[in-house]
Amino acid sequence: MFKVGDTVRNASRNVVGTVVEIDGDTVYIEQANGAEVDFEASNLVLENEFQAKHDTSVRTDAGSQQFDPVYDAVVSNLYPAVVEIGLRALADAEQVPGVAPKRWDGLSALQKLNVISDATNVPVKEWIDANQAGANPTLGKLQLSILGNLGPKK
Repeated sequence: MFKVGDTVRNASRNVVGTVVEIDGDTVYIEQANGAEVDFEASNLVLENEFQAKHDTSVRTDAGSQQFDPVYDAVVSNLYPAVVEIGLRALADAEQVPGVAPKRWDGLSALQKLNVISDATNVPVKEWIDANQAGANPTLGKLQLSILGNLGPKK
């Protein structure tokens, strides 16, 4: 599973280090500060796999960006109050130890729509459809409906 020299992580304790020895199911790792700790192999993951699993970077290949103009158009037509829902949701999102949280400005338009979609329980497709000419509901009506549902109850 692991070999000497691998960089591994114990996610629950947020400990990262380099494998220096393996004795049965016990893996000894050296942390960046020089301290050695040991864990059962089953409690460790390869660091590169952990980072890949939690990667939120924006892909730059042409295939992943072919619909960016559609997402950009939706995001540019969102009311500030709806964007604020996304900002709050991102700020309140559970942080994964060892993974740097993303800032709103670092997200792609699709990632922003995903955050807003999760926060409002409105699928991304619904946001896109509402932004089309002749849509029913229109993007404006959809947003007003969402904001109305968040307002004070009478």
